[in-house]
Amino acid sequence: MDGHGSGGAYGAPWRQERRQAWWRRLRWRRALAVFAAVACALTGLGLIGAVTLASRFDNSIHRGNLLGSARTTPGKDVHGPLNFLLIGSNYRTQDPSNGERADTIMIVHVAKDLSHAYLVSVPRDLYYTIKPYPPTQFAGSTEKIDAALNYGGMPLMSQTVSDLTGLRFDGAVEARFDGFQQAVQALGGVDLCVDEKTVSVHIGHTADGRYAMPYTNTGAHPIPVPGVTPQVYYPGCQHMVPWQALDYVRQRELLPNGDYDRQRHQQQFITAVLKQTASAGTLTDPIKLDKTLRAIGQALTIDTNGTSVTDFVYALKGIKASSLVGLKAPSHPEVIGNTSYVVGEPDLPDLWAAIRDDTLDAYAAAHPSLVNPLDGHAAPPTQG
Repeated sequence: MDGHGSGGAYGAPWRQERRQAWWRRLRWRRALAVFAAVACALTGLGLIGAVTLASRFDNSIHRGNLLGSARTTPGKDVHGPLNFLLIGSNYRTQDPSNGERADTIMIVHVAKDLSHAYLVSVPRDLYYTIKPYPPTQFAGSTEKIDAALNYGGMPLMSQTVSDLTGLRFDGAVEARFDGFQQAVQALGGVDLCVDEKTVSVHIGHTADGRYAMPYTNTGAHPIPVPGVTPQVYYPGCQHMVPWQALDYVRQRELLPNGDYDRQRHQQQFITAVLKQTASAGTLTDPIKLDKTLRAIGQALTIDTNGTSVTDFVYALKGIKASSLVGLKAPSHPEVIGNTSYVVGEPDLPDLWAAIRDDTLDAYAAAHPSLVNPLDGHAAPPTQG
């Protein structure tokens, strides 16, 4: 390891307490949904015969009505194709009055033969009409699709994605808990392959090693803070401790393709976590595996649509990290009324149709530019 991703100024033991303090202030949720996908939709990886562990996981999770009317027929037998909705919220327990939006929106599509799966990222800034929602007296509006979560919680968020795609979902996961890093810690960190130099706008340090925000105005055009050196993630495969991995996958402001690069990094994070969860070091250590599964279960809210997690374990046991394919939606940034949005290309409905028809294999082959490399070894060229 070259040391760029191994801890640097944050590795000293005497900084542990200080690091924990700023750790709690980070908005984890963009990465949470990604990790939740691993735990919920694809938890069968490598866990053949682990019925007891699956049962413990099943009993540890928080359950809720996340899908509302956007669900498939409840309690059906598990068979493909399957579609799961994964939402990461920016809700802050220390500032609930700020509301919440969906920082991550992802669809996991499992093919009919249950042999492979697609991770399809929906742009959180997609310009879309959110329908009225009488339970919260929301009158409806046309704005960024992520706002649906704030206006009507997960039921409206799920229904809005269903309206967009024409899909109904077999399950859903929402993650918005600050303690989710414990699940990554249970794994001992994550091995990630960084595909492009990534500068953090959230984590930096001063010359004497104190934590400091390296940029201001991070919601728009980041402005460097004099005297603060930002954390930098250099290209190459490396082991990241939890705070590094979660910070890395939330970056978008200084990347050439913005949120599209972040979507790709989130998909790569799923692949890395799956590989590590299915590795011999985890599977042959029952205590570590049990701790990991229970930590994941306590970090998310799940709607399995009447199906037990154990049944999903058996159904999805054949899926491996190497059989995942990442896809981005054909779209582009556009300023509308002085606000930056993402607008779908004319052929965006073709992607949703391919998910509905279980023809994503053909779609991906016909649209190679929309396929995200999940091994992290090569970043796609800059758009535009």
